Amino acid sequence: MRYWRYYRDCTGVFVGWAFRPSPERLGPQSKRRRAGCPSHVGLQIATCLSLLLLADPVIAGDSLQAQRRDMVDRGLKFLVSIQRDGAIGDDRPQAVTALFLLACLSSGVQPGDAEYGPALRAAYLWTLKNSDQAFLGGDKEPNADHALAALALSEATGMATNEQENLKLYSKAKAALQYSLEIQDQGVDPKFGGGWRPDDRTRVNDRVLTAWFLCELRSSQLRFENVSQGSLDRATEFLEASQKGMDEPKEDERGGFSLGAAGLSVRSASGAGLYALALANADPARAELARTWLAGHPPTWYGPHFYPTHFFAVRGFYRLRGADGGKAFDEYFARVVRLLRERQEPDGRFPFPPGHGGPIVAMGPGYSTALGILILNVDRGYLPLDQ
Repeated sequence: MRYWRYYRDCTGVFVGWAFRPSPERLGPQSKRRRAGCPSHVGLQIATCLSLLLLADPVIAGDSLQAQRRDMVDRGLKFLVSIQRDGAIGDDRPQAVTALFLLACLSSGVQPGDAEYGPALRAAYLWTLKNSDQAFLGGDKEPNADHALAALALSEATGMATNEQENLKLYSKAKAALQYSLEIQDQGVDPKFGGGWRPDDRTRVNDRVLTAWFLCELRSSQLRFENVSQGSLDRATEFLEASQKGMDEPKEDERGGFSLGAAGLSVRSASGAGLYALALANADPARAELARTWLAGHPPTWYGPHFYPTHFFAVRGFYRLRGADGGKAFDEYFARVVRLLRERQEPDGRFPFPPGHGGPIVAMGPGYSTALGILILNVDRGYLPLDQ
């Protein structure tokens, strides 16, 4: 278990975070002791139980935790190898670089770390340098890029090694949040109120994009920023509006989410919807319907939105694991891990499954690899958002 605590200086300005490393970061030989930490016996029991629950039958006897750490490490090495001047990706570098930042942070990387720290610092410095005061997006998918970059800077705020960089991260993340709040509810169709649309030309809001903005708003809340509950509620209600209830005549549709106000349930919207319900501690009956639908539509190696779908889905399952003791999460997550393990390439990258469209593939393996790492790190707790 990781314990995060945000803190402010004497003026009330957020200046950083502190956390206790997990046992896997301290290592079995560590002599360090932390006041208030759980007992070693309890940690060992919890670790053994988690490994038993998460064990993949295809690799019986292996440690899933050790296997995941190896996959993550190989993925990070690949991402660093394709970094140029701090950025990653030729197409939509704002988004891909933001995902790289989040992948590093979710792996426990800090700017002072010898191996990946310099690459992490170069990435957030590039983002600070290549964006204006409030808007962080690019030209092709401006609001999606903005949401990802704003989330990454919010999660990175306070972890730089010097005060000046921390203040820059804080100021940029705060300005980005204000911009995000200003562009909420801009869809023309009132049935799509509460969410965010991809750009000024699109008339309706997008549900998966709205889930990314919800992540930014939640992360900002954890930094003590003023995010109204109304903004969070409207975004959650926008996602909820496309969920199929028990009155849905087609049994296979019940609990799933569609991209539009009506239509067939799809994995991408359903993953985003489950996460939004879990984040908002929404109606347990709705959440159970969503869990049941996703559990009945297990992960397969197919697009067109494989990586963001499972980024949200595994986090939704993980947050709701108390409902069934973690069984649904364990089964779903083990399957995703197996799909990623079987297809990770020798250089560490995660490829795109069949079914992805050209615009997504154009973002390159930096996009897929960073999201693959974020999926694998769902339960490690290094991102404040994942607490």
